[in-house]
Amino acid sequence: MGLPLAVRRRRPVPVLAVVAGTSMLAVASQWVQPHAAFVPDLLLVFAIYPVAVTAPSRRAVAALVLSVGGISAAVLFAVALEPRPDWGRSLPVLATQMIIPVAVWVVGRTVRARRDHEARAAQQVLTDERLRIARDLHDGVAHSLSLITVQASVALHVGDERPDEARSALTVIDATSREAARELRRMLGLLRAVDEDPQGAAQLEPAPTADRLAELADHATAAGARIDLRIGDGLDGIPATIGLAVYRIVQESLTNVIKHAAPARCVVRVDRTENAMEIEVTDDGRRAPTGHPSGHGLVGMRERVAVYGGEFTAGPLAGRGFRVHARLPLEGVPT
Repeated sequence: MGLPLAVRRRRPVPVLAVVAGTSMLAVASQWVQPHAAFVPDLLLVFAIYPVAVTAPSRRAVAALVLSVGGISAAVLFAVALEPRPDWGRSLPVLATQMIIPVAVWVVGRTVRARRDHEARAAQQVLTDERLRIARDLHDGVAHSLSLITVQASVALHVGDERPDEARSALTVIDATSREAARELRRMLGLLRAVDEDPQGAAQLEPAPTADRLAELADHATAAGARIDLRIGDGLDGIPATIGLAVYRIVQESLTNVIKHAAPARCVVRVDRTENAMEIEVTDDGRRAPTGHPSGHGLVGMRERVAVYGGEFTAGPLAGRGFRVHARLPLEGVPT
């Protein structure tokens, strides 16, 4: 009866069927006395645990009911065949035979539930990390490509009449394309790291922070926008994750200004209040008839703010222009 247990981990359901079937036959034929049926019960315990751990819920429940119910029925049948059925002795044995396998089955299902939870948590970490990388890729590379497009148009337009201005535009294109290439290499490295270790991937990223906002303003100015950058005090001590979020929100906002509103005047305000970071980007440029830029940019900014439980609004201003506002709480964010 116990020989099939050697392969119970590889074929748990067939092994349980064999063990339960042979045990029922042994007890029903009185080859094993009903009041001494602890041996089949012990074999059933070893056979039912792998099924509880590995089988889907319906199959695991069916296996428990059929195996425990079958052996219990065999015990009752064997006791009934005795000349003088000793129910007072057999019924406690029967109760034990039912309780122990059920308890082991419950333990197995608990282990299965814990493993499923851990697998879902690991998959969620992987998904969140890929979404974060996708947002960074969009914000960083899209910003660079917008600058390259604008400067290429400038170079083509003034190339013959104002060669110095065209050369300056080509210089910006060269520097921006190199930065975009570095960003792409960094993202590819992050994607490989996510596949190998999702938990540690974030540690590989030399993430930009709020202290580089002036660079973003310079890039936008080179693309034809007039940027008024107003940065408050107290940015040095903010958490790095908040600093990255501030940088990306301003970066995407300026990218939208370049793509949809330039040439325009744009005011960027970044202030630290007592318990939050306030970011506001407004411009006075014209917009498409839809009133706001389309694509993944606004969605990405909204997702960044939602990670920290903040507030985000974006929409057209009365008359002309556009406004982006984000509030990032500082409380509870690790430094």
